[in-house]
Amino acid sequence: MMNNVPEGYLKDGKGNLVAIANIKQTDLIKDEFVKKAIDKALEMQETLAEFKQSLMAEADDFIELLAQEHGVNLGGKKGNVTLRTFDSQLKVTLQTQERIELGPELSLAKELIDQCLDEWTEGGNQNIKAIVSKTFNTDKQGSLNPQRILALRKLEISDDSGKWTKAMNIIAESVGVVDSTRFIRFYKQDDKGIEQAVSLDIAKL
Repeated sequence: MMNNVPEGYLKDGKGNLVAIANIKQTDLIKDEFVKKAIDKALEMQETLAEFKQSLMAEADDFIELLAQEHGVNLGGKKGNVTLRTFDSQLKVTLQTQERIELGPELSLAKELIDQCLDEWTEGGNQNIKAIVSKTFNTDKQGSLNPQRILALRKLEISDDSGKWTKAMNIIAESVGVVDSTRFIRFYKQDDKGIEQAVSLDIAKL
């Protein structure tokens, strides 16, 4: 027995045991191919993960060496770093992308923003209110878009009451980093001197 399936049987999509003798040959061949393909894909996934970690570790060692010997900081493990060959035809970049969430303080900021919008649009154009309020719309999972909300802080808005400024400060304070992901990417100039990404995405090969 293997995976609780008796020899000479396969489980169908509903979990029922079906005798191999009663399964069409084409379905058996398809079953075998898919299993073999997934096994190879999992092996390749593991190889790529090891490849990524190995190269990132080498890059981090190099960056640390530069910092120690020359006092040059290329960004460190938490920063974004670009490394090029001497002829500039090859490039490797390391980037860190943080996933952020906004805390419960956001509701206070939203209340202040609504007060500002009510005052500014009283008896006037309601379009600005609709546009700013849309920033706080949730997606299908009921989640807010932190980047869209943080973009409000880039708006140059003059508000004598100070409510808008206070709301923007609350938004800034509500930001929390949930986790971060590091990426390593590779680039190579083609025959025309145009930089092209070296894709490791199997769908793009």
